[in-house]
Amino acid sequence: MNDGYVATYLRLSDDDEDLRGEKRESDSILNQRRVLENYISNHDELSQYPVREFVDDGVSGVSFNRPGIQSLLSEVKGKKVACIVVKDLSRFGRNYIEVGDYIEQIFPFLGVRFIAVSDNFDSFKSPAGLDIGFRNLMHDLYSRDLSKKIKSVKKLMQEKGAYSGGDVPYGYMRGNEKEDVYVIDPEAAQIVRKIFLYAAGGDTTLQIAGKLNKETIPTLGVYKNQSVNTNYELKNQKSNLWNASQVGIIIRNEVYIGTFIGRKLSTVRPWEIKRNEESEYIKIEGHHEGLVTEELFREAQKVIRVRKKRETYKKEENPSPLKGKVKCGCCGYSMSLKRAVKKQYYYCRMGSGCGSYLKIGLEPLEKAVWGVLQKLAEAYHEEEKACQSKKVQILSVVSKMKERKRILEIQAEHCKTNRLDLYYQWKEGWIAKEEYATKKNELTKQEAESRRELELLDQQMAETVLVQNSLEERMGMVALLDAEGLTKELVDKLIERIDVYGDDRVEIKWKFNVQV
Repeated sequence: MNDGYVATYLRLSDDDEDLRGEKRESDSILNQRRVLENYISNHDELSQYPVREFVDDGVSGVSFNRPGIQSLLSEVKGKKVACIVVKDLSRFGRNYIEVGDYIEQIFPFLGVRFIAVSDNFDSFKSPAGLDIGFRNLMHDLYSRDLSKKIKSVKKLMQEKGAYSGGDVPYGYMRGNEKEDVYVIDPEAAQIVRKIFLYAAGGDTTLQIAGKLNKETIPTLGVYKNQSVNTNYELKNQKSNLWNASQVGIIIRNEVYIGTFIGRKLSTVRPWEIKRNEESEYIKIEGHHEGLVTEELFREAQKVIRVRKKRETYKKEENPSPLKGKVKCGCCGYSMSLKRAVKKQYYYCRMGSGCGSYLKIGLEPLEKAVWGVLQKLAEAYHEEEKACQSKKVQILSVVSKMKERKRILEIQAEHCKTNRLDLYYQWKEGWIAKEEYATKKNELTKQEAESRRELELLDQQMAETVLVQNSLEERMGMVALLDAEGLTKELVDKLIERIDVYGDDRVEIKWKFNVQV
């Protein structure tokens, strides 16, 4: 085996648990780990290597788009892995074509040993033949058949209103038994009822979000994060604040009047999920205890209709080129543009929810951004000539590198061909064994030197191309910055976002490294 470490790969998916759940224990992560540890410890040629574990838990083996396997394959490509050990072939993957490509071609080419313990397969002892290919095919067919069965069972469960996976709606929790799907969560239920009461009282979704934030009521994300027996992690700081969208989703959800809604999503392929049309939903009225009355629910819907009506305004004929880029420096949310009669300004949509009440005039903001871009243009114009000269030099260097690379490739190929010819000369008795060995070693050494130089040259060319691309980007920037004024195209290409902290402090985050 080559240098590196022994990699163990473990995988468990919900698909591995058949309809009776009989395989779960044998295929569990714990059992897989135990099997692999015992195997490695009983084989001296493996136990002398360091061992690193890669795991995918709760991930299907149909596709190789798995975090654990991708990390492992990245290490393999980096020539860090000497051997891969799995419990059986199905743990590595269930797509027989992809699995076969790795076992029969990729791993042997990279010098990586592959062992499937339960299948009694070791690539160093016996090549992957018809038997292994047949097993891979059977794993693939089994996976497809099982997937169909699971989909059918889930659909049947949803039609009956039974639990089939996924999150339980906010305001409810899952009971101990699968039949008790939606059990009222007293604490969260009070928040849901409060939202509906605010809405029925005439508050807009934005006003409701502001009130909830002012009362420091936890959002769904925060509540789940703080709940017992959960590993839910907040994605970002925005999860700490309510917004109009979150409130609207709750107000529109019929689950709060006791209606079960299933089949909102369908799995097209293991890696692709689509949202179904509402006509495809499974709805069961009176499925569970509602949190609000139907009367209160209908009153709250009026808020949604009014809000939509207000949002059907005529599109701006001359939108600000900064639209979509201006963010509140306090909460991170996008700032909205208010076009009043006398003054136009951006303001934080979170309002009281954010607590900053930030706003900034449109004209001074655009003027400030344009001023910075003009300074940037001046800096780029000063170095344009230097960039042109450097580009010419780089093109000359790249041309010489390509020519040298062509020569080295020819030399390496000649060494390989001459070594083969030399072998035939020896086999035919035209040269002695000693002469063959000496000349073979010389040719091997020459080829190795050519290959090493080629590798170094490829690295140098890659670095040179990066420099070249950077120069071209900076030169292209000159033409872009020659605009007569602030444009949407200019802003979109250069600016990632503009964080506003007040009239006297604005931070621009660029899409590239900038020295102004």
